[in-house]
Amino acid sequence: MLRILSYIRPYRGRAILYTIFLIVGTLITLVPPYFSRILVDDILRLNEITNAAPEASGTRLGEIFRAIQPATVALSVAVGSLLVVYIIREIFTIFQQRLGAWLTFRIAANIRAHVYQHLHNLSIRFFDKRTTGTVISHITEDSERLQDFMLEGLSFLSVQLLLFFGIGSVLFLMNWRLACFILIPIPLIVLGAGWFWKKVRSLWHRAYRRRSKLFDVVNDSVSGIRVVRAFGQQRDEVNRFGNANIDARDYETHAEMIWATYYPPLMFAVQLGTLIVWYVGGLDVIAGPMSLGTLFAFHAYLAMFYQPLRYVSPLINWASRSMTAAERLFEVIDSQPEQLDDGSLKAMPNITGEVKFHNMTFGYESHKPVLKDINLHVQPGEMIGLVGHSGAGKSTLINLICRFYTPDSGRLEIDGEDIKQIDLKDLRRQIGVVLQDPYLFSGSIAENIAYAHPDAAMVDIIAAAKAANAHEFIVKFPDGYDTEVGERGGSLSGGERQRISIARAILHNPRILILDEATSSVDVETEKKIQQAIDRLVQNRTTFAIAHRLSTLRNADRLFVIEKGKGVECGSHEELMAQKGIYYKLVETQREAANVRAQAQAVER
Repeated sequence: MLRILSYIRPYRGRAILYTIFLIVGTLITLVPPYFSRILVDDILRLNEITNAAPEASGTRLGEIFRAIQPATVALSVAVGSLLVVYIIREIFTIFQQRLGAWLTFRIAANIRAHVYQHLHNLSIRFFDKRTTGTVISHITEDSERLQDFMLEGLSFLSVQLLLFFGIGSVLFLMNWRLACFILIPIPLIVLGAGWFWKKVRSLWHRAYRRRSKLFDVVNDSVSGIRVVRAFGQQRDEVNRFGNANIDARDYETHAEMIWATYYPPLMFAVQLGTLIVWYVGGLDVIAGPMSLGTLFAFHAYLAMFYQPLRYVSPLINWASRSMTAAERLFEVIDSQPEQLDDGSLKAMPNITGEVKFHNMTFGYESHKPVLKDINLHVQPGEMIGLVGHSGAGKSTLINLICRFYTPDSGRLEIDGEDIKQIDLKDLRRQIGVVLQDPYLFSGSIAENIAYAHPDAAMVDIIAAAKAANAHEFIVKFPDGYDTEVGERGGSLSGGERQRISIARAILHNPRILILDEATSSVDVETEKKIQQAIDRLVQNRTTFAIAHRLSTLRNADRLFVIEKGKGVECGSHEELMAQKGIYYKLVETQREAANVRAQAQAVER
């Protein structure tokens, strides 16, 4: 809770004003029962009693109203005064609620922004351990629950606490002996509340984890809707969602059932206290020490005093949901960022592109190394083709160059500096990536090309598109460069998305370029255009390329062959073919496969 309140600091002035309105509005709430005492003892019963003094309220205000004659005028003045009190209270309530809403939505927005910003500073390992649905639920559902509690729950809790202690003080001042009886139910309520809090907190934690799984199912189904339809798996996806939905429902139902079981005994304890006050107070009225108006006022205050206790159970249920959401949000905020700037990071705004692996070992799990003792020295501007069977570790090597992960042992150096000590902003500003399945963001073609440089001039965007062989198809769209690509670039073909991705890399103008299967899964004509664009892109920059078709790597200066996580061969195409090692076998295998396909096509003709 204290961490949540720390977000109020930028708005402390309005928060203080909000607190003032809250306190004053709550104190005004204490006035009406006091007036009811005067109305009964000093006005309504004045003409019924022979000796007013023992039955009078005994207050100075009561004496003033008794002096007003006739009684109808006194009644009008009292009711009119009470009306003014109600109006003043509502005015304070309006300002308090308006300020509360203003503060709540800004604080909640700041927390969301903080969480989202911090997400972008976390390592890839954080996302490896969490599903997309879980991350989305942090930003949306958790922040929404916290916002709701801050908007209504905190102010409600504050008012109830003020009423509890304020009215408790008034009751003891009115009649301390009778006030002692109102404390009888409180130990039962407090003990029950402690048990209830512990019980529902763990349940809501588990329920929220199930809700995150529900998000995962929806995210998978929507993202892969074409695959779902293509394989006719709609029914299975609906069943998968249904199972996850039922799982979440059961945990939430369990939590609510506990509340439903706990709440009636709580109400019974409160009603028991009320009955005791009526009985003991009634005896005092009959015996004479207490006036009827005092008993009515005492009972009115008692109802307000017990009101916070009535809400203990729903407040705990509400607070447990919100605190669980807050814990999940702060779990993200407390996660270690990808790189801590302790002042020792080296700024490298202009790298040359020299890359050196020295006895480097890495594993996604410490006991399962994926790369072992990698040694490779790449000169600035050199193109290296990464070759190996699927799962050999090629993509992992690229992930390390991008500093998505850090080596477990050995060193990875950029321009002679340990990559761990280089400022990540400087490093990644000078690395460009073209992936097998390029990711395009919702927006226009121009916005996607200029993703790394949003302020790029249109002439530069067009130049990059021309260099990527993308300009020709872009201008054929009715909206040209303003054409919306849709989610993940869904309105474009694979080859079009790839060329826009290359244009994005060209405009970025990196010193180190990563090509991960950039020409796979496209037809021959499109591959030719993409390859031409890549040939322009790799000029004068250090390049690491992975390609399924080894023929596309023949322009590489050297080929680095990885087998079971180890670098086993390194050299030009001609040198490695002469060695007749692993690379030679891979090339021959692909040649044989190509010959088989050619013969099959000839037979079909």
